[in-house]
Amino acid sequence: MGSVNQTLLADHDDTAVAPPPPRPFSDPRMDQAYDYWAKKAAGRQMPRRADIDPIDIPRLLPDVMLVDVAEGGRYRYRLIGTGNTQAHGMNATGRYLDEVLPGREYKAHVLGLYDESVRNRRALYSECLFMSAARNAPERHTKVLFLPLSEDGDVVNIVFVVQIFLYIEQATRERHFLDAPPYREIVHALL
Repeated sequence: MGSVNQTLLADHDDTAVAPPPPRPFSDPRMDQAYDYWAKKAAGRQMPRRADIDPIDIPRLLPDVMLVDVAEGGRYRYRLIGTGNTQAHGMNATGRYLDEVLPGREYKAHVLGLYDESVRNRRALYSECLFMSAARNAPERHTKVLFLPLSEDGDVVNIVFVVQIFLYIEQATRERHFLDAPPYREIVHALL
């Protein structure tokens, strides 16, 4: 009888927990942001805004945006880091995204990413290539991580966004011509 119990215990102890899926990003800043957000959630689905402290993430601050989820499915920039202000060529703090995002197609894409993260109450990662004005070569590459925040643990009221821009050198652009829209999404993953 003892050997049967030992076998049952051994079988129970051998139950393996599947490792988490690999993350779709390779930039250490995205790893840092995602790990920070997950740690601040402290077992909840999402952290609260009050859980996020800029002192904890000084290296990320230029790339951070806080975006309010407003009534009517709109989003408003609450805070924009200096890196994003420079990349976008303006400080849109206090303005609605649908007022400042360029182009109908790109605006719909970005708002769709916010909607997906908010609806699913999950982190979302996306990468895009942005094309030159002549649309014949990629000009910059952006990586963006949407991290929802919630005061009540259910309704997302702010999205903590980390967005970085990588600029593609002219020589590289001249070697790789593409026929593409003003942007091309190359990664899209709910986490």
